[in-house]
Amino acid sequence: MKVFQYHRRAPGRPWYQIAWWDICVFVTNVLLHIIFGARIHGRKKVPLEGSVLFVSNHQSFLDPVFNGVAITDRPPRIFARKSLFRFLPFGLMIRSVGAEPISGKASDKEAMRKARKELAEGRTMMVYPEGSRSFDGALQPFKSGIGLLLKKGNVTVLPMGLDGCFDAWPRSGMPRLFKKIEVEIGDPISSEELLKDGIGPAMTRLEREVDELRLRCRSRIRKRSRGRLPAPGPGDGPYQPEGADA
Repeated sequence: MKVFQYHRRAPGRPWYQIAWWDICVFVTNVLLHIIFGARIHGRKKVPLEGSVLFVSNHQSFLDPVFNGVAITDRPPRIFARKSLFRFLPFGLMIRSVGAEPISGKASDKEAMRKARKELAEGRTMMVYPEGSRSFDGALQPFKSGIGLLLKKGNVTVLPMGLDGCFDAWPRSGMPRLFKKIEVEIGDPISSEELLKDGIGPAMTRLEREVDELRLRCRSRIRKRSRGRLPAPGPGDGPYQPEGADA
């Protein structure tokens, strides 16, 4: 069974870490379906091997949980702010499934070095290029740091979009149960293809592709909830790149 092909899924990581990831994902998947009516689209688009950079929008603290469940076969490395690791047992839990603490600064050289190492060794990374959670559910401009990862090696980039997480846990509020959340995985893009016109166009393309996936999730949630969810707001409209006409 491909699920037990630990070396293919995460080269160099101990088998017991991947087995623990599988257990956590199985349990979490069941809970997310019960509590948030989770729907995942595009799982088969995840490459079975090789370095992969997963790129997602960032609406709330729930995002890594839903993204992780969506890409079950390829356990990613996720960097999180050091402050999150101070709360036990939460800190121990997220570390056990592959999260690593970083300062949270855009210039965190140690984080960039570790990220490049993960990709160079054929593993996967999950990144949130907005840099912080959305204030209103809409997509924020991507920071340029991701461009450094693209330039340093031949990786496959997989855009992901999610929606409903902002309603379920807004930046300025507490978690709200029984909302509806969806995730969609887009088509793989080689870093070479993405960078053919330079970093700027690459960022713009990723922003638009991630937001298109997010909007498709939003549309399906609206149909499922008969228009009740998500709450109307800035997230209803498509992302407008900086400098673009509204």
